[in-house]
Amino acid sequence: MHENITLDSSGVVPAESVRRIRRLVTGIDQSGRSVFVEDGEATHQQVVANTPTFVVTDLWCHDTVPVDNSRPADDGLSGGVPLSPPLGGSVFRTVEFPPDSHWLGRADAPSDQVHATPSLDYATVISGQIWAVLDDGERLMGPGDVLIQRGTRHAWSNRGDRPSLVAFVLIGGLTQ
Repeated sequence: MHENITLDSSGVVPAESVRRIRRLVTGIDQSGRSVFVEDGEATHQQVVANTPTFVVTDLWCHDTVPVDNSRPADDGLSGGVPLSPPLGGSVFRTVEFPPDSHWLGRADAPSDQVHATPSLDYATVISGQIWAVLDDGERLMGPGDVLIQRGTRHAWSNRGDRPSLVAFVLIGGLTQ
């Protein structure tokens, strides 16, 4: 089952309180030496559920493997990036999950964030706490905890009073 949650929230701007992610990108210069080709704030941010404190920051996307590193750096982020990664590629992103109270119960918020993506996802909690919620069970995750998500239906719930920052790598694949 593939359910698609839209990440675009009709022009809603991320709140100033949302963590900005510094992204460094490497490359090879004309003499064959490794160099930094980018060092700055990641700018590809998308608000979720019309909630300025619920923000996805896409850091890199590619649609084929093997990746061709011989060309100039291309983050693959022109235009919107859907929730699911390309079938033959991956997406690297962070999501800042606000406390559920910021968005649940609002008239303009989706009533359900349960979804499944046709992918293998690696999720690592960077800060805060978050509940990984499945059809049958849930687990509280904290900083350093890792979830290997294998195309199953799931949702995330931040039942605390502080944001939770989670890093994700989604690798395109097939669901169960």
